[in-house]
Amino acid sequence: MDRQEEERLLKWFEESDDNNIALSESESDPYSDDGQFNGDSDYVPDSFRSDSGSERQSEENNRNGTESEGSNQDLEENEEENESLAENVAAESIWEEVQTEIPNFEFDSTQSGIKIVGIENMSPIDVFRQIWNNDVMNLLLTSINTYGAKLLNTNRPKTRNSRSREFKPITESELNKFLGSCILQGMIKVPIIRKLFSYNPFYYHPIFLHVLSGRRFEQILRCFNATPAVFDEQDRLHKVRSLLDLVKQNSNSVYSPCEALSLDESMLLFRGRLVFRQYIRNKKSKYGIKFYELTTHEGYILNLEIYHGRDRNQPKPGKTSKTEELVLRLLGPYLNKGHHVYMDNFYNSVSLSSKLLTYKTHSTGTLRVDRRGNPAVVIKKKLRKGEHIWRKKQNISVYVSKWKDKRNVCAITTGYKPKMITVRNKYGVEKQKPCEIDGYNRHMSGIDKSDQMLSYYSCPRKTIRWYKKVLFRLLNISLWNSYFLYTRGVKKIKFIEFREAVVRSLIEIEDIVDGRVFVKLQASIKTPKTVTKQQHFLEDIPVPENYTKAHVFLKCRECTRNKKRKETRYRCETCPDKPALCPAPCFKFWHQ
Repeated sequence: MDRQEEERLLKWFEESDDNNIALSESESDPYSDDGQFNGDSDYVPDSFRSDSGSERQSEENNRNGTESEGSNQDLEENEEENESLAENVAAESIWEEVQTEIPNFEFDSTQSGIKIVGIENMSPIDVFRQIWNNDVMNLLLTSINTYGAKLLNTNRPKTRNSRSREFKPITESELNKFLGSCILQGMIKVPIIRKLFSYNPFYYHPIFLHVLSGRRFEQILRCFNATPAVFDEQDRLHKVRSLLDLVKQNSNSVYSPCEALSLDESMLLFRGRLVFRQYIRNKKSKYGIKFYELTTHEGYILNLEIYHGRDRNQPKPGKTSKTEELVLRLLGPYLNKGHHVYMDNFYNSVSLSSKLLTYKTHSTGTLRVDRRGNPAVVIKKKLRKGEHIWRKKQNISVYVSKWKDKRNVCAITTGYKPKMITVRNKYGVEKQKPCEIDGYNRHMSGIDKSDQMLSYYSCPRKTIRWYKKVLFRLLNISLWNSYFLYTRGVKKIKFIEFREAVVRSLIEIEDIVDGRVFVKLQASIKTPKTVTKQQHFLEDIPVPENYTKAHVFLKCRECTRNKKRKETRYRCETCPDKPALCPAPCFKFWHQ
C-alpha cells in the first residue's frame, strides 16, 4: 500500500467517527429516511404532525400556488382600496373650471296665472268655494253623519246629558255655520271654547249664540272628520287622505304658478301621542306633524305631503334615494315645463340636480358638504372671508360653489353661472355676493310667507286627535290660497277682512252691515243684564270722492258743548244725526 492510499483511508475513518459522535449526541434523527419512502425530502412522520399541521399545509398550499382565506381577504381589501382610490380620482376628474351655457327650457309665462273665469266679479266666498267646493262639503257631511251614527251604537255607558246619547244628522247649512264659527274663533282668543257660548260678560259674543248653541257646536266638533266609506286601513293618513287630495287638486286647477318654485318643510304643533310625530330643533313648533310643501315664491301652496313615518313594507329604493323620490313626487305636475325650484340643503344633491335637468327643471339651493358626489377640491378648500370657488360637472351644467361670509356656505345650481355680483340689502348697504346665493334668498321665502299668514289667525285648537288639527290646517290653507287669488284677481284687502267676509257668508248674515250686527241679533237671543238693549258704535266719517286727504275731521260735539276746540275723525253710527265725537271720554259722556 502506497503512502497516498494510506492517507485517504485515515481521512475517511476520521470523518466516520465525527458522524457517529454527532448522531450519539442527538440520539436519533426524526427526519431520517429509512428507505421506505424512497428518499422523499417532504416526508413528515405522523408522530410529529400536531395542530401546526394546518399552518404547514397553508405554507405548502402557498408554495404550490393555492391561496388561503386570510390571503384572499387581504387581496380583497387591497382591491377595494384601489377601487375607491380610482373612484375618487375619476370623481375629481369629472369636475372642471369651465363655464358653459345654461340650458334654456323656454318656460311659457303666458300660461301662468289665475285660471278662474270671471274672478274680477266674484265675492270672497265665491273664490273660497273654488277650493273648498261641493266635493269637500259632501265628504265632510257624509263622514260626520256616519261617525255620529256610529257613536250612538257604541256600548259605552252614557250619562243622561251625554252629547253622544242623541245625534241629529247635520245639514249643509249647519256645517257652513260650524265652519264659519271655527274660522271666527281663530280671530278671538279665549281659554275655553264653551265660554264663547255663555253670557259671561268677560267673554260674551252674541254672534256665536245666534249661529249655534254651545252643545250642538261641541257635538259637531266631536264628530268632525273626513274619513271616506272605503279606505285602506294600512294607510296611516286614511283619516285625512281624501280631503288632502281634494284641496291639492282644487288648488292646482285654479292657479298656474310662475317659473320660480320653493320647496321646504313646515311643522304643525302637536304634542300628543303619534307614531310619526317629529322633532325639529330650529322650528318654532319643535314637536308636531311635518308637512313637505311646494309653493310659489310668493307663498301660494301648490302641493303638500304629510310625513307618516317609515313604511317597513315599502321596498328599499334602488338608485334613487327617498329624498329624491319625495322631490319628484311634489314636482310631478310641474316637470318638463321649465320651472326653477329652490330647495335647502336637506334635499339638494348632485344626483338630484342632474336628474331634474333631464326633466327640464332647474334647481338652486344650499348644499351639505357630506353629500355623495361633491367635488373635494371645492369642499376641502379653505377660504378667506369674501372668497368664492366653484366647479362644474363635465357634460352637464351642474355647478357646485363655496363662498365664505361669516361662515362657509356651499351651494349647488343648474340655473346660474357662478359669479360675484353687487347686491343691496333693505338698509341700502351694498355687498358682494354670489348670484346663486342671491337668487336663493329672493325666491326661497315662499314657505315662510305661507307659514306666517297661517299663524296669524289659526283655526286649530288643543286636541288629542291629530287628524282634527290636520283638517283645520287644510281649512286654513284653503283660506290663504283663496285670499291669494282674490287679492290678485279682484282687489287688495287685508287678510282679516277677507276672513270676515267669508265668515259672514258661511253663517248667513251677509245683509248685516259692520257694527250693526250685534244690534239686530238682540231680537233673536236673550240679552244679559250687563248689556244694554240700545248700543252705540263708532265709525269713521266717510271721505268724499274728490277729497285729497285720507280722513275727514269735524268738530267734536261734546268738546264744543264744553267750549273746547277739538276735531275728530269719528262719529256715532247709531244716533240719527250721527254726531262727531272723540272716542274717549266724549263718546261716553254724550250718550249718558
